[in-house]
Amino acid sequence: MRKLRVGSALVTLGLALGGCGGGTEAAAPPTPSIDIAKLDSGNYPTTPTDLEATRVPTSGALQEAIKIGAATPFPFQYDPRFVFVTGASGGRHITQADPTYFSGAGIESKDFNAVIPGVVAGWQSSANRRDTSNAGRTVSTITLRFESADQAKFAATELSNRTPGSPYQIPTYSEALVKVEDHRTDLPVQNLRAWLPRGDMLLFIHVADWIGLPYDAAADAVVAQKFFDKQIEMLRSYTPTPLRDISTLPLDHDGLLSHALPTEAASRQKQGTSSAAVYPAQAVLHLEDNSQTMTAAYADAGIDYVAFDTGSVYRTRDGSAATRFLAALDTVTLDDPDYMKAASPANLPTTNCFDADPSVKYNSVRPTCHGVFGRFTFGFSLHNLQYLHPRAGAP
Repeated sequence: MRKLRVGSALVTLGLALGGCGGGTEAAAPPTPSIDIAKLDSGNYPTTPTDLEATRVPTSGALQEAIKIGAATPFPFQYDPRFVFVTGASGGRHITQADPTYFSGAGIESKDFNAVIPGVVAGWQSSANRRDTSNAGRTVSTITLRFESADQAKFAATELSNRTPGSPYQIPTYSEALVKVEDHRTDLPVQNLRAWLPRGDMLLFIHVADWIGLPYDAAADAVVAQKFFDKQIEMLRSYTPTPLRDISTLPLDHDGLLSHALPTEAASRQKQGTSSAAVYPAQAVLHLEDNSQTMTAAYADAGIDYVAFDTGSVYRTRDGSAATRFLAALDTVTLDDPDYMKAASPANLPTTNCFDADPSVKYNSVRPTCHGVFGRFTFGFSLHNLQYLHPRAGAP
């Protein structure tokens, strides 16, 4: 199924969300009705989480990264050919605690902040032209904010100098630093990489051509030009948070995150920087396996925000929209041959569950449930269906 790549699972909804505000339309009552008194929530918490108690030094930077993600284009928004995401690289946040990797520059993540100082926050996104790795062009972009314009320029220069290849030119962007790495015998691919500093922002794109013979650097440069055009346009909607205020950015939006089941403290400590947050639709769609397909479903349901910690809570336009989005999630899941329909939790008629199909050899998918409560659609997964059902009942 289409999995949001944050925390490795779709997130869980606390049913008390029926009282959340923030929308212009009233929450529609669930149909059929749910008797909360009859729900089995197991040992899961049933009261809203005190998010301030979970704040860590990286929490504010994550919020700023999400703001940048909400102003970053999906690859198909600047070039309609790039609609597929393979693996876990569709989108991710960037902070000093979660540094990115610039292909070709040879800087290990543990050394990144020392070599490239001043990172505030950023967003990475990527896609393939075909639904198979290395079967056509691929794009990967990074939109990164620095503490100063000088640091953004330094980063562009340093990364370019460290990257192999010959200088090239992007149409209409003479100030961009560009390297084209010619076809190598050990790895048959042409790489075009371009760095464009804009104030305290650095825009980067890597276009890899795996099958073009002869390779066409000019065609790759046009892809880079389209990205720069679209990214600069969308950044007009981004209002940078003053550096002094980033650490105090709010962790929630309209109480959505506080009503999602929290990651257990031990797990949160092990995973380092938590990605638990509320994401605007434009940001969260980067985390979908196929953002183009899911964009239509999000738009139809009027989804404005998605909150997730150990699962996900989608706030839709109203109850009818939530039900339609539930159907979309269920359809995408059943389209995956690794899944089969499974029993739903007791006393939750608006929740549907799916389990790994035992007839599929080497099946590694996890049991998953989707449900509706009022104007909220929710989804979550766990390694065992027996423990998954109580999660659905945690109000």
